[in-house]
Amino acid sequence: MPSSCSFELDRREPIYYSGETVNGRAILTTTSEKSVNEVYILFEGESKVRWDERRTRTRGGKTEHYTEYFRGKQQYLYTRTSVFASGNLPPGTHTYNFCIPLPLECPSSVVAQYGKIYYEVSVIIDRQWRFNNVFKQPLTVIQTYNLNMSPQLLMPLVREDIKHFCCWPCRSGPVLSTLTIPFGGYAPGQKIRFTLEIDNQSSGYDLEGIELKLKQIYRFQAQTPHHKTREKELSLNKSSQQERVLRLSKKVIEGTLAIPAVPPSSRSDGIISVSYKVILTISTGDCHVDSDFEVPIVIGTIPLIQSAENPASAAQWIPETPDTPAGAAADLPPSYDKCKPPTFEEATNFGERFIDIDQDEHNRTDDFIPRYPMYTNFAMPSAPPPPAEESGSIQPVPVLSLPHDPTAPMSGQNYSDRPTPSYGWNSNS
Repeated sequence: MPSSCSFELDRREPIYYSGETVNGRAILTTTSEKSVNEVYILFEGESKVRWDERRTRTRGGKTEHYTEYFRGKQQYLYTRTSVFASGNLPPGTHTYNFCIPLPLECPSSVVAQYGKIYYEVSVIIDRQWRFNNVFKQPLTVIQTYNLNMSPQLLMPLVREDIKHFCCWPCRSGPVLSTLTIPFGGYAPGQKIRFTLEIDNQSSGYDLEGIELKLKQIYRFQAQTPHHKTREKELSLNKSSQQERVLRLSKKVIEGTLAIPAVPPSSRSDGIISVSYKVILTISTGDCHVDSDFEVPIVIGTIPLIQSAENPASAAQWIPETPDTPAGAAADLPPSYDKCKPPTFEEATNFGERFIDIDQDEHNRTDDFIPRYPMYTNFAMPSAPPPPAEESGSIQPVPVLSLPHDPTAPMSGQNYSDRPTPSYGWNSNS
């Protein structure tokens, strides 16, 4: 019977903020005596980038096609702790405790098409004259980004655009567009409220509608064979309105754009970075090029206090994180009781998933997808408070959480009874 290993962490879901400490234990079960060089616990945090490009060159008058392989690697954390020295590991159950502090500068876990940032706890049995036994537990690490520490994000984002139809001498009057977003930073679960003012001074053309998109931009940097960057852009959400703006008329269009569970904007320039932008498209009809302009925004882990309905009391529910100012945090960490795996759309949104070919197929954890907390029941920025049904009613309190986990224990069920999944190859004893 093969050996097995399970991991028990100090919280229900393996989600941690940078600056926190990962506490837990590994429970290794062996059915026979093993001759080992060492048993050790390994914690790794690193990023990998990989993509291929087809090239053409001429040699001796002949055209050749070849593939250029771009690679990059960056390590953030590496700790190795020996828990059993060389000798015979007896059969039975062996429990090993671990305590791993996460640096504040750890970037957030991500998985994309051309790279990933990942963190893993592993138990490795280094065996004599045989393949090693490797057991892995992936973690989600999120770099804390408290938007309240960046006052510039309180300033509204305003973008203006002027578009003319046709050219002189048939040129018509301009279309003046002004997009306003109340804040420069938001957290997952919030809704971006936008206001678009359109002044169609054209005498011969009507506008057909608008579309607002939230886009995520991954930037990958390869180090070999030479430095090169590549970007991957994903559309996360959109808001469309088919309101026509007739010629020689004005209209104000308002709407919201929800922010899904995504990693925060990158705060350092590593080989993988993520950023966000809002793109507005004004449909000008079949015979003309649509008018586009974009606004970069910041996604953080803690929303701006001013974006709450009652900013005076908002500090009471801001979760405590390493860079949260004193007096603006609760005593308890954020709750992950409602964590669940990503939906099918979220899991397939980035297209082809990165496969770590540096690891053999038995020790890969490529099926692991990071999970990101989001605020629910949170006040929409700049929106008026909903009317109370009766005097004295209590407004809902914002909660930092994720949707319900279908595999979570039911009420009254002991969480420790639930088997913990592990990754890796369980070889025969």
